[in-house]
Amino acid sequence: MKRSQAIALLEFTVWANRRVFAKAARLSRHALNRAASLSYPTPIATLVHILDTQWFWREGAQFGEFPLEVLRPSSFPSLRSLRSRWDDEDRLFLRFLGSLTDRQLAGTVTYKWRRARPRTRPLWHIVLHVANHATQHRSELAMFLTAKKLSPGNLDFLDFIRHVAKARN
Repeated sequence: MKRSQAIALLEFTVWANRRVFAKAARLSRHALNRAASLSYPTPIATLVHILDTQWFWREGAQFGEFPLEVLRPSSFPSLRSLRSRWDDEDRLFLRFLGSLTDRQLAGTVTYKWRRARPRTRPLWHIVLHVANHATQHRSELAMFLTAKKLSPGNLDFLDFIRHVAKARN
């Protein structure tokens, strides 16, 4: 994976996450916190999990150590605070990827977590994991939102590419 490809993949992930978040933000506070048939107990817990995973893996890839903290819905007093933290994380991850060379991205990263032994893996695996992981949970949320007549619309990569092309014209 080249740096430009990794950045495009993350930019797509950011775009798709924001589309789902925007529709989820239209739910009532009660609906956001109500149990639902998702991998995580509630829509808000699922959104926070997507962000938590992105942050966790960026920290491990960038600094070689995973955070011990886990982000939870209670970490965010409002949707605005969640959106702000997510925007910051998106910028940090994009800046990190932009700082890498193709050779660095193709290389390995060793990361530590106090709860497990150090591990080494190709950096591009981590980037792909973050994008794929978000896709899984976005899909669940998109189905949930669509059932509530809040579909985020098409979340395909090629729709993102068309969106970018329109924005540039």
